[in-house]
Amino acid sequence: MPDLISFGKKVQVCGIMASGRVDKVKDNCFHKSSRINSTWGGNLSDMVRSTRMLEIIHEDNILENVNTQGVYLLENLRALEDEFKGTVQNARGMGLLCSFDLPTPELRDAFKNELYRQHMILLGCGHKTVRFRTPLTVTKEHIDLGLKRIKNALHLIVK
Repeated sequence: MPDLISFGKKVQVCGIMASGRVDKVKDNCFHKSSRINSTWGGNLSDMVRSTRMLEIIHEDNILENVNTQGVYLLENLRALEDEFKGTVQNARGMGLLCSFDLPTPELRDAFKNELYRQHMILLGCGHKTVRFRTPLTVTKEHIDLGLKRIKNALHLIVK
């Protein structure tokens, strides 16, 4: 079990959870001011809401969907590497946290802009990477729709 876990926007609030081991560190983040600065407010309504969100994630077995759809997404991104050799590079991921690179920042930006015209947003990351930020409840059908738009955009920008 980890000593400290941070979580964020996927549960509609940012926060941290800690095991009792954190108390073995004299100046840990709960005892020394400014050791953790974030959007986590720590008020009662945030704690109740985040607790309920974590319960729902567990009750609805959402992590199984994350793992299943993440494997499916990554397999398809690797297939894009084969289809668009030299353009789609370094497909990688764990769960639904997936990304891939394009050869240059300019090509990456042109790709993102074309996707936007197709009503899809992928986020840039670093100099030449795009990353996915899918909902935890994403379906295979939604992934397929996104992959179709990604292929269309790649065909339009790769000459």
